[in-house]
Amino acid sequence: MSLSSLHAARRHVGAHSRTGLRTHLRAHLRTHLRTHLRAHWRHLATAALIATSGLVALAGCSASFPTPTPPAASATLINGGNDGLLIPLHVERADEDHARLGLPVQLDGKPVYVALDTGTQGVRILKSALPGSSYASAGGVTSLSFANGAQVVGATVTLPFSVAGMKPAPIAAQAVDTVRCLPSAKRCIAIDGYTGEFGWAFSGIIGVGADLPGDNCCTQPLRALPGNMGQRYLVHANVAKPYLVLSPSGALTQDYTMLPMAVSKNGAAQWPTGCVRVADKMTFCAPLVFATGNSGMIRIETDKTPNWTDDDEIGKVLKQGNYEAAIGIGSWAHRYDNAQVTIVKAEPDANRIVIGLMAMQNIDVLFDFTRGQLGLHAANARESFAP
Repeated sequence: MSLSSLHAARRHVGAHSRTGLRTHLRAHLRTHLRTHLRAHWRHLATAALIATSGLVALAGCSASFPTPTPPAASATLINGGNDGLLIPLHVERADEDHARLGLPVQLDGKPVYVALDTGTQGVRILKSALPGSSYASAGGVTSLSFANGAQVVGATVTLPFSVAGMKPAPIAAQAVDTVRCLPSAKRCIAIDGYTGEFGWAFSGIIGVGADLPGDNCCTQPLRALPGNMGQRYLVHANVAKPYLVLSPSGALTQDYTMLPMAVSKNGAAQWPTGCVRVADKMTFCAPLVFATGNSGMIRIETDKTPNWTDDDEIGKVLKQGNYEAAIGIGSWAHRYDNAQVTIVKAEPDANRIVIGLMAMQNIDVLFDFTRGQLGLHAANARESFAP
């Protein structure tokens, strides 16, 4: 078996891409409408806006959008299933017109559209998007914060999860009932009580990454699939033809560099430690996280202020700019001639390096939980970006 099957699969995904005029117009309308609403509420706090198109219903100072309609679920067996199951991902434009990868799933039998994020773990879905309201509790109220300053809050419930027509599996998921800004980002993208991922482009996120320290909220959904189908999978995040492959064969992944994941005291498979070099200014080592849900390139979260930046409060950006940069884990390395690097003050002992979607356009990531390994592959070891 050669890689020709995977190339054919990529062409198949391209044939099903939702990047046509209709999607573009819808995304443009959403972005324009969101910006229009915010501008009016900021300057006319007492005004009542009525959208005659019927897309938006206003109540007080918040706006509610209709539940995003997921595309039809589809999947293709590669080489009759011998080389895995290919699931097309879709590209949508969310907050500030940033690209997001979308995946249609089923929750309690209802088709739901969610953003795929390799940087978090678990399904986090708007409570209003669920078909029922009396799900069994799986834990107390928890919160999750995002790099854009947004935070979602909700209790954990148990409900059936399925993808690509597979048999449903029970998972613990967060039923989000509050979307807000962090205290350190009072005028963030969630100031109106919704975001692209939680409201108007998607109904939530599906986190399919490695385990995160201190996050016991939710079940890793792919790993819960029947038949161990989601114990090994790869994510091709290039927005031209993004896709997910469950149970890829060794033939498809023979060119990947396999690296051991970190193992916590309770045996959880976590992100391995890697390093980033920023020009001649700093080299920083911490857990290296590949996060399709992050719209940036390289985000360094450090609890110690570098000697070439000013200091600030936790959560504040210390420095942002374009630099020659390199990332690496063990024997694997990748270089950027001109990458946007953001340095953020982190909480004590919360250091990490986040590689966002735009820095993953040439990097495929393989999660192999059966062996506790992370696989990385890039067609080119060096990338150039216009400043």
